[in-house]
Amino acid sequence: MRGPSFFGILRGEAIKLRRQLSFWLLLAGGFVLLAITVVGISTAEGFAETAKNDPAAYAHQMLDLYGTIFQIGSGILLLLVGSRLIAMEYSSGTIRIAYARGVGRLKLLLGKVVFLAILGILLLAGYVLVAGGIVAAIYANASGGFAGLDKLPSGVWGDVEYWLMVQGISMGIAILLAAAAAGLGRGLAFAMAASLAFFPIDNFLVGILALTARATKHDSPWTNITEYLLGPNLNVVLNLIEPAPTGIQVFAPPLNQVDGRHALIVIGVWAVVFAAIAIFRAVRPDVLE
Repeated sequence: MRGPSFFGILRGEAIKLRRQLSFWLLLAGGFVLLAITVVGISTAEGFAETAKNDPAAYAHQMLDLYGTIFQIGSGILLLLVGSRLIAMEYSSGTIRIAYARGVGRLKLLLGKVVFLAILGILLLAGYVLVAGGIVAAIYANASGGFAGLDKLPSGVWGDVEYWLMVQGISMGIAILLAAAAAGLGRGLAFAMAASLAFFPIDNFLVGILALTARATKHDSPWTNITEYLLGPNLNVVLNLIEPAPTGIQVFAPPLNQVDGRHALIVIGVWAVVFAAIAIFRAVRPDVLE
């Protein structure tokens, strides 16, 4: 029996997502958060003067603010949606039906990952349009027009390109982490809990290792371990690869100084590990067909 086409798998995932109330609630929460930031920026002191006197500095401030909001929000959304779309097949038993219809294990996993990647791209594109419009509107309200935005230095647009690249990396990691957690636990509760807990634990571990180094009065190996944690390297990779970094540091960095090449390699290795776990668990025949 001929199984569903790859496009059919993507269409099926889209239908499942459309019927998930949690997805629409997350999107609604994102719009509420954006609205709150607009009110906060509009009433905060300093932003109006910066917009009038230094459009480039204003653009960097907005990129830091709205860029951080997207990285956090998109990560949470993709982790929740990704782990749910993949793990629900195991929890509900529908994966047996899919296999019985002739869908290959890797083909099904790839279809879900590709769908999540498309979702991430759509989220990024939509956010850039909405946030860009908000930033332009706030600037026009503060400075009396759009004059100056068309004369932003090339460095600003270069930073936007680096930001877009890092967001792509971050979303890819979130998707692979969700797939690995779903494959490892093969249950909805475990997949969602493990996906959401990974990065908080990863960042909290930096503080634990710093305290351990202070208590033992030995930096090695405690601070060295943080150089290879995923979260801290994701936290600093944008500032490390930008020619003239201006971004603010929100989450914990590695305790030792690392460079952009090191951060990208560490992130790449973690991505391979997550992908390997997801693939291994997908091909392992421990469900009845």
